[in-house]
Amino acid sequence: MNIKPPLILLVSLLMAGPVAADTSYQPFVLASVNDAGLDEQTEATISALEQAGFSVAGQYSPLENTNVIVVTSPNLTAVAALSEKGGYGAGQRVSVSLRDGRTEVAFINPLYIQHAYRMEGDLQSVYDPLSRALGNIETYGAEKEMTAKKLAKYHYMMTMQRFDDPSELGSFDSYEAALAAVENGLAAEGDALTQVYRIDIPGKDQTVFGVGMKASNEDEEDIDAAFQMSIVDFEGYSKAAYFPYEVLVNGKDVEALHMRFRMAVHFPDLSMMGKHGFTKLMSSPGATEDVLEEMVTGQ
Repeated sequence: MNIKPPLILLVSLLMAGPVAADTSYQPFVLASVNDAGLDEQTEATISALEQAGFSVAGQYSPLENTNVIVVTSPNLTAVAALSEKGGYGAGQRVSVSLRDGRTEVAFINPLYIQHAYRMEGDLQSVYDPLSRALGNIETYGAEKEMTAKKLAKYHYMMTMQRFDDPSELGSFDSYEAALAAVENGLAAEGDALTQVYRIDIPGKDQTVFGVGMKASNEDEEDIDAAFQMSIVDFEGYSKAAYFPYEVLVNGKDVEALHMRFRMAVHFPDLSMMGKHGFTKLMSSPGATEDVLEEMVTGQ
């Protein structure tokens, strides 16, 4: 099974020069498309990632015929530690999806996340080994010009949140108490939330949790991953690597990126209206904030 990029791509990656200030980025990278089965390709993808120096922080299936693998590395967590809220970018999301009869491997573009999540370090050192390990056919997900400058101040429209307008989920007496609150909330059985991963940021009282969301009843549809993807992931290659959702413990405080920012920055081309517009998810941001706050506070 060939999951490595062509030699010419490897050479171009290794010889690439400095990135221009007006370079445009896209949120997703298509690594490969092949005829392998879902389980077979998932195992091959994990093996390739581990051989490239990444460690699996978590894995789950947010959608039918889809697996999402979250990996990290000492280099990635070291870069995350450079920023006030770098933990948001400490997990690299990779999807393996059976789509239209073929199996796609894709990953979130770490360079896009670097700028959208306002990370201080350079994630080219993450992008390159991911591309060498998994392949890199093309980037996709944004027809708009998404430059570093635009991503750093991104919001979908004037009334919507930016990166620095998070959902504030709870505040505690200590970092340890905040961690315990999140872990206890995620351990509760029978609800829509599950813990996919936990990554601790070295040298800081900061931990990021990956949270899976799957409705356990009809009232929870607004936060359900499959429901949300049915609205926004309707054409082209799979964008399942949007999930899982990050919850950040930063010292005594617990927060999450507001969905009106997080969804919009991952899907910047979506219209506001129409069958696949953001208005179809009008209730989801508030429902997401509410369920995460309830998870953290128990109220």
